[in-house]
Amino acid sequence: MSKPIFVLGAAITDMMGFPLGRPLPTDSVPGVVTKAPGGVGRNLAENLVRLGLNVELVAAFGDDKDGRALLQNCQDLNIGVRHSILANGHKGAIHLAVLDERKDLYAGIADLSVLSVLSADYLEQQKEAMEQSEALCLETNMPPEAIDWLLTQEWEIPIYLDPVSSHLAARVQPHIGRFHTIKANRRQAEILTGGRVLNLEDMKKAAAKLLDQGVQRVFITLGSQGAFAADQENSVHLAAAKVKVANTTGAGDAFHAGLLWASRRRWSLEDCCRAGLAASTIAVRSELATSPDLSEATLLEYIRKFC
Repeated sequence: MSKPIFVLGAAITDMMGFPLGRPLPTDSVPGVVTKAPGGVGRNLAENLVRLGLNVELVAAFGDDKDGRALLQNCQDLNIGVRHSILANGHKGAIHLAVLDERKDLYAGIADLSVLSVLSADYLEQQKEAMEQSEALCLETNMPPEAIDWLLTQEWEIPIYLDPVSSHLAARVQPHIGRFHTIKANRRQAEILTGGRVLNLEDMKKAAAKLLDQGVQRVFITLGSQGAFAADQENSVHLAAAKVKVANTTGAGDAFHAGLLWASRRRWSLEDCCRAGLAASTIAVRSELATSPDLSEATLLEYIRKFC
């Protein structure tokens, strides 16, 4: 079996509300409420497994009903969890999301208190195993002390970053140069670089700032406008596929998995971006945060057909 990819991040129960009309502040509207496994780290891990990769997830699971269900879900999917924690006395992480009429996030609240058990000391205990991995994928739901520990160690393997949100992106700013690849949306790129990202020229400037600090590849996801990618030699802006969208939650996680899958095959910058867009296209056609339709065969089909 190939070396594992270690994903460090959150496993969360997603509670999602799909309104039948436009949601309104201070009001309740008819809709559909669903409950499903989620979390940026867990979603990325599932997508990578569905693409045939060997994955170890470093996450914290609560010992309540939801937390144990999340843990069982990971085991059923063959996501490695031997380096994760079942945190006695802690409730599982949960995210409450309300989507708008376009299926984009309207408002959300995350209770991630269980992640506090992922301390620097705990990661130190996993260091030997992580050193034997193919890559580390960090998302910023991890506690700040854990992030600081991870990014002040010497690693011979590439580290991939998902900043998760503009609020959490600040946690990694002092260590930007430690990342091999950064996958961010437009707003997160603004926080990481301190400048506006409104057009193609802004994206090139933002990418240049990150590349100048030591990052090897930058991917900026743009929703319905596709994605931008850059390295030291090239940059590219690719359009998004025109498909019916069921749910945008998890699209960025799928994009990250697609580009990582392609990076392992030493594909070009443009083709890695194409693979990311194909994976996110598969994701948005599903009402779930991770599409059960994702596979190597489906990804290759979507790359040929849409991207």
